[in-house]
Amino acid sequence: MDASLKKTILIGIFSAAGLVLLAALGWFLYFSSQFSLYQNDHYKFSIKYPKTWRLIRNPRANVAVIFLRPKDTALDTMQENFNVTIQPVPDTLLSLPVFSAKVKEQMMAVFGGRVKITGDRSLQWGWRQGHEIIFQAPVPDHLVMVNAWVLSGGQAYILTFLGDMNKYEQDAPWVNEMIRSFHLQ
Repeated sequence: MDASLKKTILIGIFSAAGLVLLAALGWFLYFSSQFSLYQNDHYKFSIKYPKTWRLIRNPRANVAVIFLRPKDTALDTMQENFNVTIQPVPDTLLSLPVFSAKVKEQMMAVFGGRVKITGDRSLQWGWRQGHEIIFQAPVPDHLVMVNAWVLSGGQAYILTFLGDMNKYEQDAPWVNEMIRSFHLQ
């Protein structure tokens, strides 16, 4: 192959790679700018949330915050939401594997065959180990529930997203970023 042709091909490849990296950086900066930071001094955590979502602080005992996604239309019957709940953990459930198994057991006992687990994985928040489970309930309401939790100081910090499973593909990047950004102080 001719040396000038090789040079042209390499320049083209590096230019294309540079454009892809530049586009990825632009998307990352744009996506990051779409979030605000919520800080809770009482429960000592912070989390990023989409700027367009409505924030409700301390709506009831043990619920630190709820973030409500705007409805797509006035006809929407489901308003997707993400909340952070803090609950004391009994000594018998203080290990993450035992607590995680109990959550699965309770969800299956309450919803039985109407739900299926579509995701079940360990999470790492800084130096803390956590867990995430995704449940889907296709019948009758097409619901998806994402639960992620971490145990700290005898308490469970439980992050829950509840939404329409038909819209979850568009909500997933927002939900994943909220979970990823959760930080205990």
